[in-house]
Amino acid sequence: MEAMLIQNCITPFSQLSTIRKDANVKDALELLQKEGLDTAPVVDENKAFRGITGYRLILKSLLRSGDWGESAWKRPLGDAVESVRPLTLDSDFEEMLPLVVRVPFVPIVEPDQSTLAGIVKISDIETAIARAMGYGVKGIRMLIGVFVDHPHVLDHLLSLLKPFDVNIISVTTFDSGDTAVRRILLKLSPTSRLETICEKLEQHGYRVLSIKQT
Repeated sequence: MEAMLIQNCITPFSQLSTIRKDANVKDALELLQKEGLDTAPVVDENKAFRGITGYRLILKSLLRSGDWGESAWKRPLGDAVESVRPLTLDSDFEEMLPLVVRVPFVPIVEPDQSTLAGIVKISDIETAIARAMGYGVKGIRMLIGVFVDHPHVLDHLLSLLKPFDVNIISVTTFDSGDTAVRRILLKLSPTSRLETICEKLEQHGYRVLSIKQT
């Protein structure tokens, strides 16, 4: 799905406000305030990605140093820069998910594994996932239980829907926590044949767990 590609979610380097690795605390704070940011990527003179900094990291660094005098603001960022493993444009979309729970954005580097190409914001990841699941599109949300997981189960399910000539907005599969049970979240366009569809699915061993109009 096109929306689930990193290159379709990235904010390119040319649109970013970055902080130089050799900047001091005062310079970094001034840029964050001017641009209305809480965090920003840190790069060196060659635009190589070096980490993330922001108000929280700078405050923690100052607290560790115990220095609140004039000299504190002239200190290099140093340990106020957090090292974050970047991804590349060729990385899989789902590789970003473990990162966004602990960092404010996902850094993306060029194929040289160093030069910052841009970032993917949490809001862009949320938008991509919402689009992939058909969020905000009117339709019928069906949660289906598959109690005997076997090869081609999704193909079989979709073949059962084909005679009804109904548009499939999205399909998502996931484990329910039980190794013998899977869930399929299916979103269909509005149809007057919903009751007949449910009957046919249950006749073929599927269990319709919930139905919701969205």
